[in-house]
Amino acid sequence: MQLAKIVALSVSWLALGCNLFGKSENGNLGANAPVMYGSGGSGGVGPGGSGGTNGAKADAAVAGSGGAAGSGVRGDGGPDATITGSPDAGKTPADTDSHNGAQLWISFGPYTFARCTWFSATDGFCNDDPRSVPGLTSLQVNVFKTSDGGKSWGLVSAIDTETSAHDASINVYVLSPSDMWFISGFAGVGQSGSIGHSIDGGKSWTSLTSTVDAVLSTAPSDSGTPSVPLWQLASVGGRIWLLPQGGNLVASQDGGVTWRKIVPPADFGAASSRSLIATQSYLLLRFLASDNSLGLYRWNGAAFVAVEGVLPPSSAGDQTGTWWRSSPNVEGVLFVDRGPLPAWASPFWVYATTDGGGTFQQLLGGNVGTSSSVVGLSDGLAFSALGSLTAYVCGVFSDTSNTRYLEIRQTLSAGKTWSTLHSEPYQSSYAYISLAVDPTGTVHAMHYSTDSLGATMAYDAHHVLQ
Repeated sequence: MQLAKIVALSVSWLALGCNLFGKSENGNLGANAPVMYGSGGSGGVGPGGSGGTNGAKADAAVAGSGGAAGSGVRGDGGPDATITGSPDAGKTPADTDSHNGAQLWISFGPYTFARCTWFSATDGFCNDDPRSVPGLTSLQVNVFKTSDGGKSWGLVSAIDTETSAHDASINVYVLSPSDMWFISGFAGVGQSGSIGHSIDGGKSWTSLTSTVDAVLSTAPSDSGTPSVPLWQLASVGGRIWLLPQGGNLVASQDGGVTWRKIVPPADFGAASSRSLIATQSYLLLRFLASDNSLGLYRWNGAAFVAVEGVLPPSSAGDQTGTWWRSSPNVEGVLFVDRGPLPAWASPFWVYATTDGGGTFQQLLGGNVGTSSSVVGLSDGLAFSALGSLTAYVCGVFSDTSNTRYLEIRQTLSAGKTWSTLHSEPYQSSYAYISLAVDPTGTVHAMHYSTDSLGATMAYDAHHVLQ
């Protein structure tokens, strides 16, 4: 992982950004973005930041959990944890593309994708939404590959998902150009699901559904509220983790040939919004306890233990609106709290951990009433580099005239100062930018839109930040 590359290239990108925009300012896993599950992410229902995306519908003040309430003063004595640098007021798009600085964006043309994974600045895989195909009884998902950053695409696999339920949650995980998985979950009888694996780049697939079902045949019934998606998969340290049915958890160390049940934390089975969070070396379990506080447990090689760090109490009294963002290629996990749904106007904080929950650092907090007001965050990334915490946030920002801009902001100093890497007029209620880090350390930006619930993702453009 070339974290030094990320920071070194940040300097050259900032210089480039000044000219273009007038600013002064997850092993061999691919970088899937966004991958935020649970209530209120990528927070809300569904993959890819559902709560985060809808957060743009109302202005949000920022709660200062590190300083005095509403003071905007950092608890560590540093500068106010607000985003500095004004938007490009009145700047029009560079060309007919709606994205400001459009010469940087590579349009996916007629394609829109539900999930994308990048392995270099040019090489990536994306899959479309499940669809019905004449002659097939189950839905099909197509996986495409690009070798030129998204200018052209070729079909590499057509997956039979083993489910015909149109309301099933279906995800494709491209762990490497040859190692691919799909999972589907359906909230029907027994919360049924399916899982398949390919080791030849999608040319052939092996169904592992019956193998997993056999392991789960004696698993306890689910007494909590299922997470969305209903089946979740993660890969850390060569081990595949599967959260298939509510509070049940299984893992495989041989590529899915054999599975064993893993004992989750005692309060995991009765919890809601349960999720796997995978970084380069850590696996975390995230869930909402019965009092709506956020539970975080880390796998220590033998069992799940509560993380040492403590997130601040939610500004709205509970953490049902907290969403998270992680990348399988770095160690950081970014947490954003905007209060319980649907109170989008509640204050929020942004924290990050780069040591598996051992400690947390505040990146944003305090009242923001400046030309850089945060209207709603939809995505973000955090990682440790060169002795400090580097982070990105994407979302909607407002100037003093209440004109809104879709922007990418970056901090190289754990939130003490921020710079704007990209700004464009905000033209749609459900259009956003997502970020990913590939195994080479390259940071990717992807333009996407959602439906009104934020559950359906449609990626349509890409460019490399660094």
